[in-house]
Amino acid sequence: MGGRAFSSGDNPLYTPRMPPNVYQHVLKQCHAKLQELFAVVATPIPGPAKPDYGDVDIFLAWERNSVFPRPIDSNSNKSPSSMHNALVSSAQLLNAERWYQEQPGIMITAIPWPNDFPREAIKDEQDSNNCATTRYIQFKHAHGDLWNVIGSTIRPYGLTVDEVGLYIRIPEIESLDKKKARVLLSTDPAEILTFLGLKYDGTEWEEPFASDEDLFRYATTCRLFWVRPEQHDIHASTESSEVDKSKLKANDRRRMSSRSVFRKWVDEFLPACRNAGLFAVQNATRDSVRAEAFECFPGTRHIYEARLREWNLERQRQTLWRNVIKASAPKIPEGKEETISDKCWHGQVASAFKKIIMQDNYSLGIRPLTPLRDASGFYNEERVKQFVVDNWEKVGDAISKKQHP
Repeated sequence: MGGRAFSSGDNPLYTPRMPPNVYQHVLKQCHAKLQELFAVVATPIPGPAKPDYGDVDIFLAWERNSVFPRPIDSNSNKSPSSMHNALVSSAQLLNAERWYQEQPGIMITAIPWPNDFPREAIKDEQDSNNCATTRYIQFKHAHGDLWNVIGSTIRPYGLTVDEVGLYIRIPEIESLDKKKARVLLSTDPAEILTFLGLKYDGTEWEEPFASDEDLFRYATTCRLFWVRPEQHDIHASTESSEVDKSKLKANDRRRMSSRSVFRKWVDEFLPACRNAGLFAVQNATRDSVRAEAFECFPGTRHIYEARLREWNLERQRQTLWRNVIKASAPKIPEGKEETISDKCWHGQVASAFKKIIMQDNYSLGIRPLTPLRDASGFYNEERVKQFVVDNWEKVGDAISKKQHP
């Protein structure tokens, strides 16, 4: 997955994949330089036994001028750290040829290939065209292969993990608003790994796995991992890996084409486990995992339930006007054609009911004799319907008196 952010468009840069010795050299040099600006400089553990690298991922935190502020220049009312964007300063410090900010907090840069290493030809598309180019190295924030694997394992249980933390998703919301459906469980790595049943007291999170197989074996220790059996309704000629592909979300299907480790997990490892009869028992359900999450992470149940309640309240308000109030209006007698005047009158009366029911506006002197909402704020739709039916003429008469006193 070579760096391609700068390899197209006007005046593209040549950003080939890096052999391990170049990658390690660049990583070490960049860490040393960036530590001049930031107190925390770190790189995700790379995938196992990688033959080459497409880009360099570096995480930065605690800008030194903010954490350890220097005296403000008497001729300026700004501190040095506030005078330049920290990420732009980082790009300049690395002598980047180009850079752009993909989103807040994320900068992608292209820096020159190190002079310490010969620029011998690398067999790729550009070399095959005999293009004499200067090579560059691309930096980009990315998720590791392990979290791609674990993410696909925990997703069916309503869990999502990203660079911030672990979330539980609300099923009633997620198909319509993915962001609002997420409730944060924890940002603490140890808490997250413990909840997923993954060890972290060894070298698992300190150095790369020796091989893809070692990474896969570690992923299977997640307490939610299991291998879905081959379904009877899948055509007999379908390969075993299709069972796993059929359950992948769009993001995972894209990873299949771009992440070789994830593709190997789906195409080779999972089918091999299935054929050997391994991990065939599912030990949890989405409901049981949700209950465990509420128990393990105090306070999240309240946030989850409040979010769902507010969502349902808003959804009901959106449908109450159209599906209940307007739908309860008296019908035009059969055989009589509805005139424009009729439509206008019905619209006025329906709008008046909307104000009475949904805005507690009783300016017409008409109000419900019994509450239309329960203690949680939800409307009793049968009561709303009956209130409209019983009071349609009264509201119409009140509107007429107001318009023609």
